[in-house]
Amino acid sequence: MIIKTAFAFCVYLIQLSGLSAQSQLHEKVTIIDSRHYSSVFGEVRNYRIFLPHGYYENPQKRYPVIYFYHGWSQRYFGSGPDGYNHFEKGDDNGGDNIADFVSENEVIVVKPDGYNRSAGEEYYLRPYNIGPVETFRQFPLYFPELVSYIDGTYKTIPDRDHRAISGLSMGGFMSFWIGGKYPDLICAIGSFCGSAEFVNGPKDFPVEYRHIDMFRNYKGTKVRLNYGNKDFIRYYHRDLNKVWLQVMDNYEYEVYEAEHSTCGMGEMFSFLSGAFANPSAKPLNWNHIDVYPEFKVWDYNVKSDRDVPGFTVLEDVNDRGFKCAVRQHLPDGETLPFVSLSVITPPLYEKNTTYIINDIEVVSKRIKTYSTTSDDNGCLKISFNGSSHEIGINKANFKPDLGIASFAVTNIKYAKHLSEVKISINILNKGTQKGEGVKAKLTAFRNSAVVSGAEADFGTINVNETVKSKSEFIIHTVSDTTVIERFQLTITDKNKNTWNEYFELPVFRKDLPEIKDFRIADGSQVIVASAGIGSDTLVLGKGNGDGVANPGESIVILVKDEDLFRRTELLVPDNQLNAGGENKRLSDYWGTYDHVGGSAKYSVPVISSSCPENYVIDVVAEYWMPDYPNHIIKQGIVKIKVSGRDITPPSVEWLRIKGDNTIQVKLIDGSEVNQVRIKLSHQSDPAKSFEAELNNDGMNGDISPDDNVFSFTIPVRGFGFYTGEISASDSFGNITNLKDTGILVVH
Repeated sequence: MIIKTAFAFCVYLIQLSGLSAQSQLHEKVTIIDSRHYSSVFGEVRNYRIFLPHGYYENPQKRYPVIYFYHGWSQRYFGSGPDGYNHFEKGDDNGGDNIADFVSENEVIVVKPDGYNRSAGEEYYLRPYNIGPVETFRQFPLYFPELVSYIDGTYKTIPDRDHRAISGLSMGGFMSFWIGGKYPDLICAIGSFCGSAEFVNGPKDFPVEYRHIDMFRNYKGTKVRLNYGNKDFIRYYHRDLNKVWLQVMDNYEYEVYEAEHSTCGMGEMFSFLSGAFANPSAKPLNWNHIDVYPEFKVWDYNVKSDRDVPGFTVLEDVNDRGFKCAVRQHLPDGETLPFVSLSVITPPLYEKNTTYIINDIEVVSKRIKTYSTTSDDNGCLKISFNGSSHEIGINKANFKPDLGIASFAVTNIKYAKHLSEVKISINILNKGTQKGEGVKAKLTAFRNSAVVSGAEADFGTINVNETVKSKSEFIIHTVSDTTVIERFQLTITDKNKNTWNEYFELPVFRKDLPEIKDFRIADGSQVIVASAGIGSDTLVLGKGNGDGVANPGESIVILVKDEDLFRRTELLVPDNQLNAGGENKRLSDYWGTYDHVGGSAKYSVPVISSSCPENYVIDVVAEYWMPDYPNHIIKQGIVKIKVSGRDITPPSVEWLRIKGDNTIQVKLIDGSEVNQVRIKLSHQSDPAKSFEAELNNDGMNGDISPDDNVFSFTIPVRGFGFYTGEISASDSFGNITNLKDTGILVVH
């Protein structure tokens, strides 16, 4: 026993001398401040680690790990001068703190440093490089490296089932973000008073990331939110709960008598530790949304050439295929077909074997069937563009592969509380055998809705065919307070094959008021509410600026409330809006008002140029009203009469030249754009200037036809700096000429 104790003490000294700049003994807990070199960041990063009692005495003993992400103004070593809610040891947090939990439980807690400044720069209280994105440090990309280092240095149980993540405030935002990005690395996630939304992602093309949209990322993990009933973020948490409680079966929350803090820390850590004892298995079908152009999840490698803001959305992924799209925003933002994308699967397939790929482009209904061969490891590489795709992976003798292609409310414009709602569902077969005797049964995910007429007959569905149900499903909401309902569709065929899929349906008040005091912004300068309680003078929309909705215009609907016009988000589509697939959404940032990082969204839809005279656009509009620290969400019906003709020229969204010398110009117009030309003027040698006609037919550098991204690949000309001038005309003869002030590089 004396020999073992002496050995353990030597190990303890070696650990301290090799790893720590500072060490503290807190009763039965060893607290070490240490650092390591990060290849992801290209710099040394700090962390604090809490080791349980007996860690050094038993060399064979291994422990699960909880990673904890601190909040604003805090560091790995504690809080800065404006710190809040100390939660590490002693009497911190009323004794309910990290050291207290580790002293009573066999678990390691790691607290990484979120500091986002280089040596010599001014000290900065905002961690993690979010809201705004200011450096190239990407803390989610650092997480796998940190995990690998901790597992290689300390006595951890180095697997997903014994690893969890948590955090406070901005760290709570990070725990939900990182946890959703790496469900294959962790089994449980906890957030204390986490922020609901921030700008994050790549430095040059960040996105607005809202947790409320990301619920599909958490399948297979256990998730919990703790917040206080006096927390200034609590209203965003209530918004989140309205959705997550309806669509997730692995989420829970607890409200405490507290302000913005690590309220209920011991209970949260017990929840995470409980997941170690009973982890969820890897889901057979999973979904994932990612802000990065390249990522890896569940051993799938996804790569793209995207260099604009967006989200890559994977749905219903299994060994038979998946759905995929790259979207401008969530949940239903415009797709980005000009992005090239590839998915490399794990080694799920027979090695060096031919497989049949069915690729159905959802909007255009273009079908591409081709053969590809798995590699020496049994992996497949499948390539496509960023529009919405259904991908089937098959061999000639595989069974059908049936799933939901789309659904629609048929008897009313949108689903209403306490009303009969009829839904038609289309089922797609992306297998290699026809489905016969296909039936489907619909069930509600929560008891806030019921389904009658729950089974429908689809008959025979041939390969790559989409079939509509022969009868409609009828649903009723029992509650009049839900904002979304989830449903499960169980599909069977005559051979007793079974497929299960889910979809979500937004639900609105039965008695939504009609809003009559509104204004159309169609290129006019207007004074609008801004940043919660402020106002601003802006030019909104594109058109003739007369305040009348005309075909071809891009508009913003402004609702007058408390003597100010407020920008609105349109929640229900109309077939005369965004007919070309556009779905532009912008933001009114409220962070300076409520200090959360969220924003009120507003829509800029395009009116179809073919919209009939006196057609009435009937939409549900939503806007926010301030009531600090709350935001009051208001909804109502807006009816917009369309008149006149299209006199609005195409609008240039952006111009760029890619690394392969391909010019791309994104245009918005209510009709077909007939011709796009560009003049590139050399800055120093006019003789090198040239003109080119761009195309949208999927050829000569154009990735996808008919997506209003016009392209042309410039032959090699040698390196040079140019300015660009674009001319474009639509089918009504409206012409735009735009001189771009940026510098374009041709090589």
